[in-house]
Amino acid sequence: MKSIIRYALATTALTFLSGQIATAQERVWTDNYGHKITAELIENVHGDVTLQTEAGKEIHIKISELSSDDQLFVLKNTPPDFDISVVEITDRENQGFDLGGDDDDDNSFQIQTSNNKYKATLTKDSPQDYDGQIQAELYIFGLRENADEFILLDKTVVDVTMDQANNDDGFSFTSGQTTTKELEGNLTGGVEYFGNLVVLVDEKGNVFETHGSRSRMEEFTAFIRRMQQGAVVTKNQLAALKNESNQ
Repeated sequence: MKSIIRYALATTALTFLSGQIATAQERVWTDNYGHKITAELIENVHGDVTLQTEAGKEIHIKISELSSDDQLFVLKNTPPDFDISVVEITDRENQGFDLGGDDDDDNSFQIQTSNNKYKATLTKDSPQDYDGQIQAELYIFGLRENADEFILLDKTVVDVTMDQANNDDGFSFTSGQTTTKELEGNLTGGVEYFGNLVVLVDEKGNVFETHGSRSRMEEFTAFIRRMQQGAVVTKNQLAALKNESNQ
């Protein structure tokens, strides 16, 4: 079988191990045929490794086709899998109002105020050691009734070390407090909780895992990460984004 590294050496102008020293981000890779190349690790997706040379050429190779030292390096630089859970910590208050009139049912309403925090827990779900640090992001969304608008109620970003992630109970962090108010009765409106999204990012800024309380939220991860707390997006805007991504 032809070596992928040997093929790359024969067909592209790359940086080789010919007296040159790899940069801090690059290293010399050896396949199981003994062929060498200088490149940077871009990603490892279920054993499919992507390397990139200084010239920008991408090389795709199975982790099993690399030397044992390189395989260990890949695993130590691949974020582990995580189980992700989010629970709601809520304090609710109900207030009833009656505007009077002949028909009490048509003139009464209730305001439900919820002061919420959301606790996200990351539990390591794969055994490999990882030498890097990850970033965990938690996004909390509300839905403005009768307006078809989603509001980013809170955006929390924390750094997570592997010492923290290796804890038997996992690593937990909590969002800032969010307040939602719902009007019920003849009058309807206010803002209700819609859902949450957790995003895990590696040291290179690559998203490697997402977990949404609503599956469709994960489709818009890149867009959501650019939003600022308090930002509003309409259902029509999201539909337009989805159409663009499908083109």
